[in-house]
Amino acid sequence: MSSSTETQQNTPEDTILATNHDADSNTTRVVVIAIDQSNYSHFAFDWAVKNFLRKESDLVVLVNVRPISMTPVPYAMGPKYPQFNEIIISIDDQKKEESNTLLQEFASKLKAEKFTYKAIAMQGDARDVIVRKVSELNADSLILGSRGLGVMKRMLLGSVSDHCVHNCHCTVIIVRERTEKKSE
Repeated sequence: MSSSTETQQNTPEDTILATNHDADSNTTRVVVIAIDQSNYSHFAFDWAVKNFLRKESDLVVLVNVRPISMTPVPYAMGPKYPQFNEIIISIDDQKKEESNTLLQEFASKLKAEKFTYKAIAMQGDARDVIVRKVSELNADSLILGSRGLGVMKRMLLGSVSDHCVHNCHCTVIIVRERTEKKSE
């Protein structure tokens, strides 16, 4: 596929939004970059472009995972379910549009730098969905940003990067922004 504006379904929850990759390209390495709206993600992307990616041989796959909206149980069975369901659908549509816009923004940066790329929007638990996509693509590496959570917060909240390190079959690069040390 050589059109950068085509939309293609990959699996029911995965949508390829943009690509300039075709079967004739001579990419030899698949690099997945997980992105979201955070500054950490932007930093990781910029780091990858500057320090890791190779234009001549890499297929860069941008992935963004939006969470699945759930209807709370009291509303799921009550008389207000149809109204509440409309709100959930509206929120899902908004999140999908935000995901698509974000992917297009990052894809346009790759296009300007002449990288071969795909941008894929997905839905689900980011930890599991990223691991699944990395496996499906037989990726050589995964790059993602780190929020810098402490041990307790990682244990309580669940860290996407920690999960990927332990469950992806490829090299996982966690990019963390350097913090300036204060001189004493």
